[in-house]
Amino acid sequence: MSSPTEEFKVDAKDAYDEQNMFENGRISLQIGAPAILQQCASIMREATEHRMKREEKEGFLFQYGSRNGDIAYRKELASFLTRHYRYHVDSSSLVVTAGATQGLYMVASLLFSRGDVVFVEDPTYFIGFQIFKTDLGLKTISVPMDEDGIDVDMLDRLLEEHKKSSTVCVTEDRPYWTMLYLIPTFHNPTGRCLSKARCRQLVQVARRHNILVVCDDVYNTLCYEKDSQGNFVTPPPALMSFDQETDLGFHGNVVSNGSFSKILSPGLRLGWIQAPKKIRSLIMNSSYCDSGGSFNNYTSGIIASALQLGLVEQHLGKIQEIYSRNMNAVHKIIKEEWPSGVSCLLPKGGFFIWVEFPHGFSCAELQKTCIRDHNVSFYVGSICSPQGLFGNCLRVCFALYDIETLTDAVRKIGQSARLMMEAHTT
Repeated sequence: MSSPTEEFKVDAKDAYDEQNMFENGRISLQIGAPAILQQCASIMREATEHRMKREEKEGFLFQYGSRNGDIAYRKELASFLTRHYRYHVDSSSLVVTAGATQGLYMVASLLFSRGDVVFVEDPTYFIGFQIFKTDLGLKTISVPMDEDGIDVDMLDRLLEEHKKSSTVCVTEDRPYWTMLYLIPTFHNPTGRCLSKARCRQLVQVARRHNILVVCDDVYNTLCYEKDSQGNFVTPPPALMSFDQETDLGFHGNVVSNGSFSKILSPGLRLGWIQAPKKIRSLIMNSSYCDSGGSFNNYTSGIIASALQLGLVEQHLGKIQEIYSRNMNAVHKIIKEEWPSGVSCLLPKGGFFIWVEFPHGFSCAELQKTCIRDHNVSFYVGSICSPQGLFGNCLRVCFALYDIETLTDAVRKIGQSARLMMEAHTT
């Protein structure tokens, strides 16, 4: 047992090294993790001191907590989201989660059973479809996307086709026969946003086919577009804003699954689900929720104070500046220094840049070369595809590293790509 004065030391890479991503000092541009986490210490200290003054009298934060979560947290979060989204978010529509992954797993496991069909974008967040296939035994159907997001016409046809053979009996406890998982805003891995026209079309398709659309909304507030005054603009409207209770024909077909992992700290394990009443009721009436109450009562209370004090808002502004600079620097290098024939769109937010090489080019071979020659890695596009497509694409994260380390690594990838493409043409 260490003495009270003995300092506990840990190599920083050990905090994220279960998969040897930092092996031998490797620069791992595949990791979708936030930076400047040191600032979280002062945020949490100030917020904790603020909330503990109240808890010294009440102590409620140390209880299991209510099933839908700390009231102060939901109130402050609703105000925060209302400011950053383009519609009013009511605190009663929110349920506390232990992060977006837990929220996704919970919704999918409560509403669907092994062998059921679910639909996913292609490409998409690879762990998302792995949860469906491997953990829950669901059958995933891929839907292609383009620059405006998911191909809703194709989705419509696929839903029509698979609905005919579905054996799911829709009941009060299982109100949808299938679900669509998508990342409509600052998409992972492509950085794209679902256009307003597609948002409207998708909600109509979801209502007509009686499906649930679960949005992975973890990047929404990370918008890097600026107005003429140099201020960050409001991000594109969330899909949830197109499915409101005041709408004619509203059935509650959209769920927004959010998290503080990208905008503050993944170690908090704190998020939220914004959902229609019938989904919230299914969550809160489940034994899973009933047993433990709030999924993260203590931390949500501390973050309520962080939101109330404006600490999250201040932090968000700082990381927007940093990530925006990083993103633009990476994009500039790719456009100006990587070989011709390579294309990539400049995202307006999020964590990632998606790069497309000519068909037939192997990004898996490029990855091996970059690891061998430069000790730099990235994700090959095929890992983001349920069908193993996009082998000629790659994803880099611009959020984790400082700009010098980041740009040096991106230049090295480009150098290796140029040598490979020149070798293939000789």
